[in-house]
Amino acid sequence: MIKQKFMLRMLFRYLLALLLPTILMGSIFAVAGYYYLKEQYRAANLSLLEATLTQTELMLNELDSMILSFDGNADTINRCWHVLNTSRLGYQENQDLNNIVNVISAPVNARGYLDSIYIYYPNPYGRYILSKQGIVTLREEEGWYESYLEHLGREKIWSERRRLDDGTEVVSVYQVMKHKGVVVLNLNARNVERILHSISSFDGQGIYILDNEMHILFQEGKDYGYTGEELGEFLQSMGRASRDDAENVIHTMSSPSYRWHYISVIPNRVFYRLPILIIQSTCLIVLFLLAAGIVLSYFVSRQNYRIVGNVIQLLDAAREGKTLEPQARQKFSDYASAIIQELIQNFVQQDYLKVQLSEKKYKLRSMELLAMQSQMNPHFLYNTLETINWEIMGLTGERNKVNEMVENLSEILAYSLDSRREYVPLSEEIHITKCYISLLQNRYGDTFRAEWKYEEAVLEANVVKFILQPLVENAVNHGIRAREDGYGGIIRIRIRQKGDVLIIRVVDNGVGIGKEKLEKLRRDLQEGAVGLDHIGIFNTNKRLQLAYGEDAGIWIGSRKGLGTMVRLLFSIDGSGGDKVKN
Repeated sequence: MIKQKFMLRMLFRYLLALLLPTILMGSIFAVAGYYYLKEQYRAANLSLLEATLTQTELMLNELDSMILSFDGNADTINRCWHVLNTSRLGYQENQDLNNIVNVISAPVNARGYLDSIYIYYPNPYGRYILSKQGIVTLREEEGWYESYLEHLGREKIWSERRRLDDGTEVVSVYQVMKHKGVVVLNLNARNVERILHSISSFDGQGIYILDNEMHILFQEGKDYGYTGEELGEFLQSMGRASRDDAENVIHTMSSPSYRWHYISVIPNRVFYRLPILIIQSTCLIVLFLLAAGIVLSYFVSRQNYRIVGNVIQLLDAAREGKTLEPQARQKFSDYASAIIQELIQNFVQQDYLKVQLSEKKYKLRSMELLAMQSQMNPHFLYNTLETINWEIMGLTGERNKVNEMVENLSEILAYSLDSRREYVPLSEEIHITKCYISLLQNRYGDTFRAEWKYEEAVLEANVVKFILQPLVENAVNHGIRAREDGYGGIIRIRIRQKGDVLIIRVVDNGVGIGKEKLEKLRRDLQEGAVGLDHIGIFNTNKRLQLAYGEDAGIWIGSRKGLGTMVRLLFSIDGSGGDKVKN
């Protein structure tokens, strides 16, 4: 029974370790993929709508050309007015008429999306000029003329969709001229919609173009059954460029020049394709891992149980005072043998360990400080750098920037390798930090400069080694180098003493830290946690507390986009930082 419970528990743990990350990552990727795809489609769709707007306004530019000719050119206006208001046309009038027809027929012949153009000035004969035909007399059923009379005096430009006598669907764009005349530009609806079709790119997308009175002028792609009034409500209620309807995502854009509104409708299912694919892939991976995990967990659990069983037997024998016989090493019992040997040593040396523990408690403070302060002791590297320095001078015959860099690095190494001193004068710490800054400036060029400000009196204060270098390194890597311009970085180091308390500030004008990240960083420093992004600051904070007490430590202030200030506060006589509150 015990063996079965152990096996099941181990099986559950292994399966949980295998499946939980896969399910979690699959869910995260599915959600992230959905929102990423939706944002990409949103941006692409707005670009598409803008291209549609640009294309239609290029078509409507023909109307501006007509206005320039028939409402801005006095000679053309007089000739056109005279032709329409003359009862019988003579030779000169016919010549003028031919010239006018040629002007308005040229764009119609050249542009497939143009059906025709009308030019009308008020005249007693009910005439207007039609491209390709010339003078035409108004009939009672002329719908465009009724629209002109209805809007005259109220609007200067408007649009409507209508059907010509030959069955052609057109969108007529009207613009009233100064002399109460009107230019009517008739766009072939089918040809325009074919052009819009070549622009659209999303599966199941529907594009609507509405006039200022919310009448549908053009509709391309899938028809979602929206009426002009419903689309107008979308325009009034959205207040932004996009919104999610029950089943669709809707984007809008408006043209102030011609008062047209552009609306795109994309079904929500388009955005679910990538998440569904990720979920399907995740399910297949989970099934594979489930099968592999069951087999793997069974063999690992059985092996672990055999090891644990051997250990339990030996513990029972030791508890009962039996002689502990050496155990023969088996194929799967190497770990068990090592554990058994350790247990035997623990039984024999139990009293000795108690004495050692009491001594270790007193040494723990200095050992932890030393371990965090020096992580390696590469004397050979220091000697090699000195040799390289002399070799460079021998080859070049003079000192150069490389010699300076090698000497700075050698001084830093010698400083770190000196394990005889835990505390050094502040003047040495400042000198080593300046060597480090010189190395960084040689590496990154003129991206930043350092400004120092301190009183001579503080230079003799004894401080823990390497308390300035990690702060400068953090300012460069996380502040200055992340600036968009890449230049103009400034690091200001301010040191002053107030009583027995030493206050050190390192201020940079880098990118700063966001509010949430800053709060987490402060909380981790207060709780003694170790962060991954600013390990130098966490290390320095811990060393200060070990050396000067729990009241010593680091405080960080920052403003996104302005920079960061790191303040060190500790009492030189070891009484902590509670004497100063600023």
